[in-house]
Amino acid sequence: MAAPLEDAVRPRWPGLDPDFHQALIAEGVTPEGVALRTKAEDRFKFAEGKPFLLGPAQMVTAEYSNQFRRVTEMYHRAIEAIVCASYEDEDVRTALSTPPDLAADLAADRDPRNAKVHICRLDLMLDPDGGFWILETNANCPGGFVFSGICNRAWREFMEAKGYPMPPALDHEEKGFMAKWFLAVAEQETGTRPDFLALLREEGGNRLELGDFAKHVEWEGLECAEVDPREIEYDGSYEPRVRGRAVTHAYQKLGMQPFQKLRADLDPFVHAVRDRALFVQNGQRGRWVGDDKLCLAVISDPAFRHLFDPEDYEVLQRHVPWSRNLKWVDDATFEDVRKDRSRFVLKRGLDTRGRGVVVGTGVSEGEWEDAVERGRTEGWLVQEFHPTCWVERDFGAPVLQRHDLALGAINGKLTTLFMRSSGELRVNMARTGRMHPVFMAS
Repeated sequence: MAAPLEDAVRPRWPGLDPDFHQALIAEGVTPEGVALRTKAEDRFKFAEGKPFLLGPAQMVTAEYSNQFRRVTEMYHRAIEAIVCASYEDEDVRTALSTPPDLAADLAADRDPRNAKVHICRLDLMLDPDGGFWILETNANCPGGFVFSGICNRAWREFMEAKGYPMPPALDHEEKGFMAKWFLAVAEQETGTRPDFLALLREEGGNRLELGDFAKHVEWEGLECAEVDPREIEYDGSYEPRVRGRAVTHAYQKLGMQPFQKLRADLDPFVHAVRDRALFVQNGQRGRWVGDDKLCLAVISDPAFRHLFDPEDYEVLQRHVPWSRNLKWVDDATFEDVRKDRSRFVLKRGLDTRGRGVVVGTGVSEGEWEDAVERGRTEGWLVQEFHPTCWVERDFGAPVLQRHDLALGAINGKLTTLFMRSSGELRVNMARTGRMHPVFMAS
């Protein structure tokens, strides 16, 4: 029997369990299910006045469990290999097109211990044929780790109470997970466990997960306080201090754009992290290089295959789309990109929250021309466009939306899984997206 026309036009990803999906939809529209959903959406806010929208939970089939674990480990090794190569390899630095205002800081950072990527998220686009593509890495400050685990745990308890068997939980469902992993990594890196933790954010800026993270930290017996990084005092002769108190460990909730805006006032903070006097997750090189979307251009380009484990490289070529720095492609490739916007996506390397992404199929010819010229001048990532799959955006509503799948990793171990759906080509929670909790069958 032929598939319904809608499934051909708006295909579903075959790696999601349809029976679990239907069961959860049915339970989610009951009075108890509505109460659970209302409580979750009331509890979280993406920003002032912007609710953290939640969609129906999903289940990844057992066929993909080991694949995702293995690819996450391999991709993490590849990202750390690029971070390490960025110390000395001029070709890697050229491919990354690091913004000039970060170049001096990276040049001054010579300690190889600062090349770790402790936490990152892989954003996957899912193929209708059952495959998947890694479109970018978030090694910045991915707050979804906190909320996804809380939401997963709530739906797990709800479905188990209704008599549905559930698979083993990933690490992010553990209560207080965010503080536990942070403190474990911090102690591994520094040899000490702090009694005070600074939660770094710009005054008045993004603090998405900090309320819940602070509670998790306090459950572990630590004091913590939200601090603007401009408050940190350090000159190399004593421990960093903030508000008259020594501070040796901090969770950094400061995105790349605020950091670059504030950089002129952040010398003590930057020097303290560079000197390893102040621990923050991913440090600075791990964050600035590891978060760069242009890492995909390095992984995709055969000229850099010598950087990677041979087996990792071969596997990743099946999951990383063709990607290059637009500034350095040959003239024929540049003309292909300029003339055929339906085949390509452009991304500014260190932008976040859906900004600096131009999907060729979603803009006019003139807008594409402008983006291509800017991308060539500034060294943006150009990437092969891949369509994705569709899913119900909400309970009791047949409307389908495009979706991705996010894999969260701590030191290369898969700990977190969630999905985002959106009516836009850019699937992002900061825009119009919603999170779907995701379980993984074993």
